[in-house]
Amino acid sequence: MGSGVIENMKLVLRVLRWAFIIIGVLFVGLLTAAHWVESRDSDAEIAENFRDAPVQPVVRRYTVASRTIRYMETDGAGRDSLPVVLFVHGAPSSSSFFSNFFKDTTLLNRAHLVAVDRPGYGYSDFGRVETSIVKQAQLLQPLIDRYRKASFIMVVGSSYGGSVSARLAMNNPDLIDHVVFVSSALGPGLERTYPISYFIDKPPLRWIMPPLLMLANDEKLAHRKALTEILPDWPKIKAAVTFLHGQRDELVYPTNVSFARSQLVNAESKEFLLPENRHDIVFNKREYMTQIIVNILDSYAQSIKPRKSQPKEYLTATR
Repeated sequence: MGSGVIENMKLVLRVLRWAFIIIGVLFVGLLTAAHWVESRDSDAEIAENFRDAPVQPVVRRYTVASRTIRYMETDGAGRDSLPVVLFVHGAPSSSSFFSNFFKDTTLLNRAHLVAVDRPGYGYSDFGRVETSIVKQAQLLQPLIDRYRKASFIMVVGSSYGGSVSARLAMNNPDLIDHVVFVSSALGPGLERTYPISYFIDKPPLRWIMPPLLMLANDEKLAHRKALTEILPDWPKIKAAVTFLHGQRDELVYPTNVSFARSQLVNAESKEFLLPENRHDIVFNKREYMTQIIVNILDSYAQSIKPRKSQPKEYLTATR
């Protein structure tokens, strides 16, 4: 073997070695940074964030089945008479995901807003995962019970939060009046699972992954089974349903909309499919999303009917 070939091989090996060192350093750096990112705001941070807001939310907690669940809600005189809008976040996230909605006067003037930290996220026993959609809905049921006397209850579920919102609607057909599914994962297998999800699920990588990432990963890997478990109960949903989904969503596929509509045999529904959006609607289409919620609330306000009567002019779309 010539000296030139040997030198070239040594050069390639040096390049590869440095490439692996750089990748390793970047991986460790990103991993270290990820351990500091928890996507949640403490009670004090929420208070500071809303210090100059038109309405300051109140942070509350309750205990159910040995779990602590934290949520925040708008507070103030006369708000008990308003319709309730409950936001349920996806993964990885927390109730803070919806903070900007709590500063929007178009919503504040029309509804009593509530956002919950799903089990394991935010300050609802952070890091303690619950992969069953059935059990997650059971843990959030006290919130529905808290507002059971409200004239109108709407649940807004984003991504994985849509799965839990669907179960809440199945469990409360006579209490929940409307569900808004935003980029929601609803059909078993109708979402992307990246190969790395299986890779980091095993030791030793699992031992060094940040809790927030593993929470989301555990839910992801158990999601098909969890959605299959609630599949027979879709006919129990009687609430009106609105779908908001990006047609370029490569994480939670748009086919979730057609799947869910086929299951809603006892509920009216309509859809808004955004041709340019991916899995980013809450961030990039917040005002559009707000307007849809406002339109639903205004339609309800104009109907002025006894509980469980749906606003007819809104529900003209066929399944």
